[in-house]
Amino acid sequence: MKFSSKKCELPPGDMGWPLVGNMFFFFQSFKDGNLGSFVSYFVTRFGEGGMCKAFMFGKPSIIITKVETSRKIFMDDDNFDRGMPKYILKILGQVQVGGFTKEESKRLHRLTTPIKSDISLSSNYFDFANEIVKNSFEKLVAMEEPIDILLAMTRPTFAVLMRILIGDGVDHDLVDVLFEETIYLIRGCHGLPFNIPGSSYNRGLKARGAMAKIYQHILDERKVMIGKNKTRGKSNILLDMMLDTQDDDEQGKGFNDEKIIAMLVSYTFAGFESVGLDRLVASTAIMYLQKYPNFLNKAKEEQEDIVKRRSSSNEGLNFHEIKQMKYLSNVINESLRIAMAKTIFFREARTTIDING
Repeated sequence: MKFSSKKCELPPGDMGWPLVGNMFFFFQSFKDGNLGSFVSYFVTRFGEGGMCKAFMFGKPSIIITKVETSRKIFMDDDNFDRGMPKYILKILGQVQVGGFTKEESKRLHRLTTPIKSDISLSSNYFDFANEIVKNSFEKLVAMEEPIDILLAMTRPTFAVLMRILIGDGVDHDLVDVLFEETIYLIRGCHGLPFNIPGSSYNRGLKARGAMAKIYQHILDERKVMIGKNKTRGKSNILLDMMLDTQDDDEQGKGFNDEKIIAMLVSYTFAGFESVGLDRLVASTAIMYLQKYPNFLNKAKEEQEDIVKRRSSSNEGLNFHEIKQMKYLSNVINESLRIAMAKTIFFREARTTIDING
């Protein structure tokens, strides 16, 4: 596929096959956990200029590989938006609701800021996350058989995500269905965007519909519950926060049901994607700690020293102890650095712009 423009000077590159572009090679590299091979192909063939043209995710694209250029683009909010491929926005339901305005995005940011920055909330989240993970691991121990630790991480992490998004008063069967449908949603986002029966994308669209129905059911139940409890306190559950915006919707600034559901699906997708990153980071840490046992011993010594300082042997892990894990924090940060080299970020140009020209 050829792509050229008389108005713009484009970097060298390979547009790949008609319609699918370079996506076969990209998905294979992504699946193998070796995204570097995909980037290396462009660098080896077209030089180390840091920019190559390609056909990715259904549209002509520019791949940026240099840190300095990437930083420049990430910090330029005037010329670049946080973009996602249209087929992913469709499968998440954001196309159907017309997307989100800048005001809605700012309002959502204000709603979620306390979740990310309030220390008391973080401590509260840690308490129930600790309980969920503890119960999950106790069940695994009771099985008395070998387990896949990376797979074992997925369900408790998803349970923590659901607790933050919709609270703990939801039927467990519904949460289980959400878990299964989210897997199909993720596969649809990672597959070729062809909406034909039997394709991953087609199944992903159906999964999104099933998730929307479940979230609508939860939303209706929560409204009934709120109607019965007029004096309820301020909630730190995201669903309740978004529902609160409907109380002051006189000027149309609140989120309607469709947009709340679209945001819940998007947050579920993003949260589940982060689970995949967690598994990648965990596997990276395990691999390197096994390769370099002296680092493993230092991390173990730090943990054993923290346990020895407890006033009682019955005490469990707490938020204060996590802050004391300086060496383990370095291990995690280094694992993140290595693992993040295998991730991609999207930006969409608002206008024609010259970069390194």
